[in-house]
Amino acid sequence: MGMGNTIKAIWVLLQGTTNPDVVALYNNLYQKLEGVKIGAGTSRRGTCYFVNGGGDGITAGLDTNDGLTPANPFLTIAHALTLVGQESDCYIFCWNTYNADTYPIAITGGDTMDSVHIIGLSAPNGAWPMLDATAGDTAVFTIAAENVEIAGFNMQGGATHGAIEIGSGANMAWIHNCTFGHYWSGAGQDGITGGGSVFSVIIEDCWFYGTDAKNGTLTRAGIISGVGASWGQWTIRNNFFNGLPTGAIDLAVTLASTAIHDFVIEHNIIGCEDTDNIAINLGANCHYAIVSDNKAQSGKDVMGNNPYGDAATDNHWVCNQEGIVMVYPDT
Repeated sequence: MGMGNTIKAIWVLLQGTTNPDVVALYNNLYQKLEGVKIGAGTSRRGTCYFVNGGGDGITAGLDTNDGLTPANPFLTIAHALTLVGQESDCYIFCWNTYNADTYPIAITGGDTMDSVHIIGLSAPNGAWPMLDATAGDTAVFTIAAENVEIAGFNMQGGATHGAIEIGSGANMAWIHNCTFGHYWSGAGQDGITGGGSVFSVIIEDCWFYGTDAKNGTLTRAGIISGVGASWGQWTIRNNFFNGLPTGAIDLAVTLASTAIHDFVIEHNIIGCEDTDNIAINLGANCHYAIVSDNKAQSGKDVMGNNPYGDAATDNHWVCNQEGIVMVYPDT
């Protein structure tokens, strides 16, 4: 049974049903989420933890709870991460989160937190999990582990930080269905940024909002490479960017010792902030990227420049649009 049905079963239970069929269904699905038996032994893979941050007046969890059921959740994501240990594919389901955690929430490497899934869920009252690190000017999440999944959050980093900062070794991260920048928070610099050696990341189905008060509060870029970034084989697809001052996707690596290569950037829709904004920018050290079926425009104005830039000669640009016109990037 799919994850969506699992989550529905959890929330039905949370709303107080005593129907024995529903309870039995939940128990069966929960055991599957908690982990499967390995061989004839008793070890399990993938413990499932629950976090309730107490947002919107809902009774908060406690980090002294066991965190193993929705009725006995932890207060913070960070505490749940300390229990992940050497297990593979642990899930941390979060609801009513706002700022119970101390930022940044560090997903550390060295196999300690590899293959962890951090999922934000709308509570029965409809609240969307929100994480806002602007007050302390930090990232919300820093990732150094492999195979990390982050989904379902509305988040904002600080004035000099991305909401998610991807560090060296954070290979195979999967970030999806998140919103970066929103009217309720202070100004954050970027949506997703980072440096170091990172491969095989997927960023999809996310929303990035810029500085215009109608759109949100990111002050630089949606996705931007940091100093020392050596990134390869990423996929950035099916995202929406609106009003990002520096640009939607800015991979303009300038240091000779760094490189970005084998990216797939496709099916992104970009509302440029003004007629001179850059939608997708590939620097001289960005190589062998495939850039296909992206669409960019600034309102009803004819854009004053090409919204796509590419300083290298070996990237592959296929059918990208400025408004309804196919364009090749400037060099």
